[in-house]
Amino acid sequence: MEDKIVKRIAESQLMNILNETVNDVLNRIGSINEMSVPLKNYRERVDGLRFQLVENWCLCKWCQLYNPQCTTFAHWMQELKACIDNLKFLDINNGIDKKRTLTRMLVEDYDYNNTNMIERIVRGKFNKENITNVNQKIHSCSEFANNISGLIDAISIDSIDIDTYLQDTFK
Repeated sequence: MEDKIVKRIAESQLMNILNETVNDVLNRIGSINEMSVPLKNYRERVDGLRFQLVENWCLCKWCQLYNPQCTTFAHWMQELKACIDNLKFLDINNGIDKKRTLTRMLVEDYDYNNTNMIERIVRGKFNKENITNVNQKIHSCSEFANNISGLIDAISIDSIDIDTYLQDTFK
């Protein structure tokens, strides 16, 4: 009985630590309450969330492919949804195209369509999570690189529901 209580406390503490990730980023880059912001502010928001976006997407894909019963799958999915929502529900002033902006940043500037780039981003996080199978990690990174356009669409196209995107992508 005592072991179960200790385990629940440890799991609760772990979840609290893990839940801080996106909130910490949002606190660092500042909360934006407007529905539309200048391009510079939107780009800063993308820059502030881009690593968490990649890490959580790849962790969710790893869970889907290799460990669907993982106890932190739901947490990583929640973190990913928070990242996506923070980019989706913010428009850019003057009707600047969000899809074009995200494509320019994530694909042209940051090479997020390159498996090697994605692997370099997630390496530390996967190690921290004790995901050590190289083939599984590379496969998850390759999936991200091959599906970056779908993620950009999910963020930039208003008619795409994020819950549906996550369900279709990871279930």
